[in-house]
Amino acid sequence: MNKSVGPGRTARRGAQVKLSDVAKKVGVSPITISRALRNPGIVSEDLREVILRMVDEMGYMPNLAARALAGRHNGVVGVITPALHQSGFTDLMVGIEDRFRDTEFTVQYSNTLRHTEGEAGLLKSFLTQKPAGVIIAGAESYCDLLPLIESAACPIAHIADLSQEPQRLVVGLDHYSAGTGPTRFLLSRGYRRIAFMGRGADVRSRRRIQGYEAVMREAGCFDPDLIIGGDAASRTGLGRDLFARLLQRVPDVDAVFAQSDEMALGVLIECKERGIRVPEDLGICGFNDLEFSAFTEPSLTTVHIPRYEIGYRVADMLMRAVREEPPDEDKADLGFTIIPRGSTR
Repeated sequence: MNKSVGPGRTARRGAQVKLSDVAKKVGVSPITISRALRNPGIVSEDLREVILRMVDEMGYMPNLAARALAGRHNGVVGVITPALHQSGFTDLMVGIEDRFRDTEFTVQYSNTLRHTEGEAGLLKSFLTQKPAGVIIAGAESYCDLLPLIESAACPIAHIADLSQEPQRLVVGLDHYSAGTGPTRFLLSRGYRRIAFMGRGADVRSRRRIQGYEAVMREAGCFDPDLIIGGDAASRTGLGRDLFARLLQRVPDVDAVFAQSDEMALGVLIECKERGIRVPEDLGICGFNDLEFSAFTEPSLTTVHIPRYEIGYRVADMLMRAVREEPPDEDKADLGFTIIPRGSTR
């Protein structure tokens, strides 16, 4: 029985539309359509608009599996991340996608949700699809990943702490230094009972704890009770809860180095509730330099990580490797910057 199509609509059966069908409608060769879809910049703007309109009207869907069989790869770059849901990852994504925009590559994301055991499985899944390349953005462990990386038929790039195993196609920073730097900054502002707020859930935060502890020991100020962490659905709520617990444990705490701006905001809110003056009675330093941190009252001192630049650089590094172009560099340390604001003296 034929199904009727509503008024003003045309039947679209994209799965049955072939590249040659689109080419025939547009009046060009199939190879022109293929090249235009992979790299829109190679055809004129007028022709590009005609091709895209016809693709949309006819419901044509490129067959990535067929593309992979016909060539070296399917044109997809896989991105494996532990925290796609967190606000700090947004700028990384924008950087990655800005670099691949108007190229022959498309981007697919897969989220481990910080489950280390899933990292190798996701990489295997991507590699079976014959991708152009893969970006591993923040792996917890390379123990199971390295054999897959070494045998992969495509380039694999990394956003990583620079102490981790990959030595090629790596962009990141030294998170140990991202722990020592802010701690030294707080000490330089006259704070001594400096708490570290964060549970060390991943290799990056654990490296920052190590950096914090080294500086506090060097200054003769280390106290294990000043390190506090936990879990909660809301990071701002977690900051409030951890600070309340911290005050019970260490009443003379005079500064907090929080591992996210959201937690630092929670500390600031709790201080206002309790009448604790910031920055006179308590200094607060966040991490990530999220947009709101400049607009709180007082504004939040924080650690700026160049997330957009990291994303853009790792995508460029990978694209050069896929195209077999010489790299500008194999390993890039983009560092961090301390942004002093009103929440510290």
